[in-house]
Amino acid sequence: MFKKYKKSILFLLVLAIIGQVIFAIASPAYTTPFYESKIYATTGIRFDGSDLHKLNEGAHYFGQTMIGWTKFPNFKQNLIEFAALPSDTEINMHMQERQNIILTLKTNDPIEFDQVVKTKDYLQSKINEYNKYTNTQFILTNVDYEQAEVARSYGFGAVVTLLISVISGLALLFVWEELFPPKLKL
Repeated sequence: MFKKYKKSILFLLVLAIIGQVIFAIASPAYTTPFYESKIYATTGIRFDGSDLHKLNEGAHYFGQTMIGWTKFPNFKQNLIEFAALPSDTEINMHMQERQNIILTLKTNDPIEFDQVVKTKDYLQSKINEYNKYTNTQFILTNVDYEQAEVARSYGFGAVVTLLISVISGLALLFVWEELFPPKLKL
């Protein structure tokens, strides 16, 4: 029984070893800690006695508009300059739930808390500019901040690499067997 699968097992073993060697070489990029600073906020609109449900719905869709701003070509550069953020800063904004947004700043080095606050101020300035031209009253409310160092362990990366290697190997063996079935011996 073992002889029948000897080549397949050897192939999987070699593939797993190659995967581990590649991961060992690339692991510094994976295990180097990075820093995430997050701004949690709710998009709101000043209540003017109108239908509150419609105002909340408008604020929800406005949050999606703000996410779209992060895709503008100059948004990231203007934010980095305004808040004096490191040039390697990655920016991501997404909706957490209705009207709640999370803006994440990912950097290789920690940033100061006042830079995170200035980031929120930049967003509010963009909102104020929008309000001026559209005659609306959107605001950021319930603002909270969080900063954390994120470190990924070598062991976790090695296990994931091993799983990917084995699964890829099994898939390759399956495809090989389907394309080139063994000849029957009579």
